[in-house]
Amino acid sequence: MDRRRRGSALLLAALLAVVPGAAPAAHAETHWKAILLAGDNSLPVFDNATQEMARLLELRGAEVVATFTADPAKVSEALHLATHEELWKLPSRVTIAEGEGCLFFATSHGTRQGLHLAADQVRNILRPLELKGIIRDTCGRAPTVLVISACYSGTFIRRQTRGPNLVILTAASESRMSFGCRPERRFTFYDGCVLTELPKGGTWAELYARVRACIEGKEVSGKELPSEPQAYFGREVKDLPLPSAG
Repeated sequence: MDRRRRGSALLLAALLAVVPGAAPAAHAETHWKAILLAGDNSLPVFDNATQEMARLLELRGAEVVATFTADPAKVSEALHLATHEELWKLPSRVTIAEGEGCLFFATSHGTRQGLHLAADQVRNILRPLELKGIIRDTCGRAPTVLVISACYSGTFIRRQTRGPNLVILTAASESRMSFGCRPERRFTFYDGCVLTELPKGGTWAELYARVRACIEGKEVSGKELPSEPQAYFGREVKDLPLPSAG
């Protein structure tokens, strides 16, 4: 076993050792509402990921309340264009009630400044503090999970973007690229690992451990530079369970 695989195995074992197998009672009955965003349409992998995520979440009892695409040809009453203007409409379109959780899944290209919004002709980068404001006004104090799948997406984990009710998972550290944006692929590496591991259940912390191990395996096999997926767990949601089919 090489050094990276051994390190991945140790990380997975350590996280699973401290995370209870059963869903914590405080959040066991959480009803999830999901917002899904594909920020780029240069390749089909991004829309593919939001479509598959919607399918998996609905199978697990979650409700997809808003979906965004960067492809103007796909825009409809149920599918919004991925721009700042449309994202800032979320607080008036989405209501998160007591007992509900808020999930924001975004996949796109990324820069060290933020997430690329290819369809936004005014500002094509969604910056961490902008997303923080949108999520704060939409999700409030509900248990909230952000999954940001893009190169350099670790930039979304910083002191100003953290909070006690927040889980933030990113595909890479703020100084590393993520991989798999290729025409022949259905999903990026990170999205593929998330979509494969999500149905296995457990907590978001367990999902992070499994996804990181999955990514590191793919990177070793492909001899890619490590992307270093990151995670932050606020004190109120360290053992937050995944959406459950049961």
